[in-house]
Amino acid sequence: MVEPRVIAIVGGALSGPTAALKAREIDRTARIVILEQGAAVRYAVGGLAYSVSREVADLTAANRRQAQLVERVHHIEVRTRVRVERIDAESRQLVLDKERLRYDRLIFAAGAESIVPDVAGLETARNVFRFRTPADLKGISAALDRGARRVVILGGGYFGVEAADGFLRRKCRVTIVEREPRLLSRHSETIAAMAAEALQGAGATVLTGAAPASVMREGSQVTTVVLADGRRLKADLVVIAAGLRPRTDLLRAAGARLLPDGTVPIDEHAATSLPGVFACGVCVSVPHAPWGRPIWFAQAAMADKTAQVAGICAAGGDARLGAVLGTAILRAGDTTIARTGVTSTDAGPDAAVLHVTAPSHDEFFPGSEPIAIELTYQRSTGRVLGAELAGRAGVDKRIDVFATAVAGGLTVEQLAALDLAYAPPYSAVRDPVNVAGNAATTR
Repeated sequence: MVEPRVIAIVGGALSGPTAALKAREIDRTARIVILEQGAAVRYAVGGLAYSVSREVADLTAANRRQAQLVERVHHIEVRTRVRVERIDAESRQLVLDKERLRYDRLIFAAGAESIVPDVAGLETARNVFRFRTPADLKGISAALDRGARRVVILGGGYFGVEAADGFLRRKCRVTIVEREPRLLSRHSETIAAMAAEALQGAGATVLTGAAPASVMREGSQVTTVVLADGRRLKADLVVIAAGLRPRTDLLRAAGARLLPDGTVPIDEHAATSLPGVFACGVCVSVPHAPWGRPIWFAQAAMADKTAQVAGICAAGGDARLGAVLGTAILRAGDTTIARTGVTSTDAGPDAAVLHVTAPSHDEFFPGSEPIAIELTYQRSTGRVLGAELAGRAGVDKRIDVFATAVAGGLTVEQLAALDLAYAPPYSAVRDPVNVAGNAATTR
């Protein structure tokens, strides 16, 4: 009798269980084991801000239902509070706390951890939380229920802005502290400034070029965050969103190839340099279209895509990653910020950047709002390379059109000629996408 294939998965937040479910679709008899060092699996990291704002009623219950689905319906072993000590790639074994687990295929989905500023007394305080896990959400919710309202957020990247938006909707007094000269450093200065203005308009204080130097405590609680320039920020709650660090030490120790930022590069099948070892989630770097250079996108949509490919291939199927563009969207107060592909912050010498503004729909129909568009394209060929958008309405569907254009290799001429849906409540006769393409064509 042939022994069933053993697929071990290190990490159970989002991408690990997703990979397990895809593997089960391919191999109905495999023994699939998820090993998670935390207390919960298959939780929605991207939903934390919406739970804080109370737009999502009960994220905990939804997470619990998803975890039960993995175990009871798909017969996948889930082992929580388990620490993997070492990967023995040569013998294909995982060294755990008190045992070894043999595997035929390994999927590494350990994710990333929050970078905590090196400030004495910060990490040990009881009212300081990362913004990553259900445990973080539980602590934050309890603090808000007790009356915490002054929130200091350390970090102004995607997680920091997302957190700020959630707390503002909860009527908190929010201060964002960002080391860089602007929020959202992967976005252009123009688009990042629009995000900052929107957050300030919603009531937030945005401090850029600033960093925490020390904290003042009363017992186990931080009461004041002291900045390097001496400014003091009163705080009932401190949220750490100062960036992420990939959890890849196990792969490094096992001899896997890693990039300087600590991420593990994967090929189109989500395979690593180690035999029989795949990787997915927010610890991997993927080839970035259209240039093909490996790049790290620590976001849920990319984690899901890499997890699907890893799960299928680990189970013996055949799947390939599609064009990876780093498409992302974010809410900042009343403004939506989005990007895809190559933007003005990483454009090459043959790239041109065009700035246009167009109405989200016909201006005579109520609710029309301007959409700011930065279109990046190749000078020599007219090929669309990427775009950034900001506006109060209509950004979401336009960024997906731009992403499709980049993936499909469309030119600005083809972008101008796209036949897109029109009715006054939804668009203008010449859609903002057409406007951008036409402006680039006639430039």
